[in-house]
Amino acid sequence: KLWKITKDKMLPTPAKFHYVFNLRDLSRIWLGMIGTQANVISTPGVAMMLWRHEITRILADRFVSDVDKDWFDTEVISTVKKTLGLLDPSLGELVTKTKYFVDFMRDAPEPTGEEVEDADMELPKIYEP
Repeated sequence: KLWKITKDKMLPTPAKFHYVFNLRDLSRIWLGMIGTQANVISTPGVAMMLWRHEITRILADRFVSDVDKDWFDTEVISTVKKTLGLLDPSLGELVTKTKYFVDFMRDAPEPTGEEVEDADMELPKIYEP
């Protein structure tokens, strides 16, 4: 719903030609969320903060003016309160806070010499708040 509102409101102009929102944006939001380990999302509140992080990263990072960014922040809070406010009023308050989720590279497992040739020795990626 928020993507649709943003797509309809933030139309491209000569000064803002990159304000093009498509279905790829929705897939990027979901890929960011499902790429998170289950132990990170321990409560519905953390899931809401992760969702807020992803929509901000995918949609709002394109905005060039503070007016557009403020509009988006207001619209996020309004949408959450309208959609989920009856279920849990505290969720509306959670999206007002800015929380960042980042990838940290961890040490690769130590080679033991017993690995098969095609063993994956890349550094694991962990997505955590």
